[in-house]
Amino acid sequence: MFKYILILLIFINISFANEHLVKKIHFRDDDAASRAATPLHPDSHIKIFIPNIPYIYITNCTNAGLIRSFDNERGWEYELAKSHNRVDDFTYEFELRKGLKFQDGSEFDTDDVVLNFEYFKRSPFLYTNIDNIDFDVIKIDKYKFKIVLKQKYEMFLTDLARIYFHTKEYLEKYGFEGSETGSATKMAGAYGMGPYTLKEGYALGSKHTAVIELEANPYYWNKEYPKIRRVTAYTQLSAAKALEMITKREGELDFAPIDFNKKIEVLTSKYAKLNISKSTNNFIIFFNLINANERLKSKEVRVALNQALNQENLLNFVYKNEGHISPFASSVNYEIVQKILKNAKPKEQESYTKEKMLKLLQGLHLEVFTQDSFMFLFKGIEYQLKEYGVTLSYTITSSEKDIYEQLLTTHKSQNTQAWDLLIWGDDDWYYANPWSVLFIYEDESAWSTIGKDRVMKSYIDEYFITKTDSKEYEEITSKILYRAQEMAYTLRVPSPNKVVALNKEVIYKPYKGAVIPIWEMQITKDHYSIRGEREYPTYLEAPIKPKREKYE
Repeated sequence: MFKYILILLIFINISFANEHLVKKIHFRDDDAASRAATPLHPDSHIKIFIPNIPYIYITNCTNAGLIRSFDNERGWEYELAKSHNRVDDFTYEFELRKGLKFQDGSEFDTDDVVLNFEYFKRSPFLYTNIDNIDFDVIKIDKYKFKIVLKQKYEMFLTDLARIYFHTKEYLEKYGFEGSETGSATKMAGAYGMGPYTLKEGYALGSKHTAVIELEANPYYWNKEYPKIRRVTAYTQLSAAKALEMITKREGELDFAPIDFNKKIEVLTSKYAKLNISKSTNNFIIFFNLINANERLKSKEVRVALNQALNQENLLNFVYKNEGHISPFASSVNYEIVQKILKNAKPKEQESYTKEKMLKLLQGLHLEVFTQDSFMFLFKGIEYQLKEYGVTLSYTITSSEKDIYEQLLTTHKSQNTQAWDLLIWGDDDWYYANPWSVLFIYEDESAWSTIGKDRVMKSYIDEYFITKTDSKEYEEITSKILYRAQEMAYTLRVPSPNKVVALNKEVIYKPYKGAVIPIWEMQITKDHYSIRGEREYPTYLEAPIKPKREKYE
């Protein structure tokens, strides 16, 4: 017991020391915006690190749909579509922008819309219910068309933000192939309509290259973007390597998510600054209820594991206060989750005594499969679970594709890596809608490791057909969240903020969910890629006051 108290005191002293150090640093204001370079300087080039869901982040840059995810109340804005009208529960009418072009310069109109939807219907993505919904796409004229659903489905409009358009050449070669992770361009080339063209490499859900090269699309419909000509994206760096590249040496990295306990290293760097923002992203820690430790199949054991975690201590000492305590796997930053916590009256769960938890958990050994970027969190979890006789062992990777390979095969017991706990950086790819977490409870999905749950299935079936602006939507979402909590289907941890290290000469405003708006990024005249022979000005090496983005 004395050993644990000593470790805790050291931990607290280190935290206080870091706090004291931050107070002693003389910060300067970030003046990068006042020194912005001319957009699309021919030598402009940034390098970014994307450890989680790179296929989604890259696709947001290289491809375009009728609408795209955005930080507003409805969670999207128009992209290739100029407007739309929902005629009734089944019919949507759209009008395209005029003058749209693919990245190869060829024109885009409703004939291309019809063709792309034909390919999509043959192989849709499988993480919503769109694969079970039949619909017709009917051309009205060159710029107008309508989509008529053949059954009720209230997630259709939001799904459209993930249905991207490709050239006929691409479709004939590669098709759509949505699969469990959604559409992503399989091969470099001018095949899409996004602000950047994929020049080298690729990022699919199940596999990706270590390096991806992007180049500004001269035919992008919005002439305001992009503002940087070239982007290099890394997908398989270790967390330690990424931190070193962005803080220790100029010119190696411009953007990298960091461990919460590495903020000081960024703040004291000559070349990096800190950006912190509220987020709807999630850390999902799956329990393997398919083919793992038999003791996990006991709901009581899973409840005890969740009750053994002190979220407040995790938040203070592991997250360094960069997040919020949550009773669910879904982020508490979703507006619908906040409404539910305010209005719902769930049945109270039994609070286990320490004696009962010790009886349930003593001697439990769990095998963890994780990316190295989450070890900071698991070390905090391990410290807390030791008190109840739980031990952890680790298999660690630096690539998310390894996580997917095991996670998406466990449902059918085809995983080759044994695991009891697996963590996924579930950035909010569905936007303003907690489906990006709720879909892991759909027991017939490859993303599910919970086994059969017919009660949950009935809730999710209802969720698909419930209007999101209704009281019924709040009620069904509440049922799903509290069912998952009652059954303890995940090991719940606090909802994270986004904590990002940036090159001091990069101008960037984050989105809440899984969009890195690279096309909106700018650099200053002092950025290494366009500075030429000039040395980096010494006064710019001074620490920059950390920026904490505010969302109302």
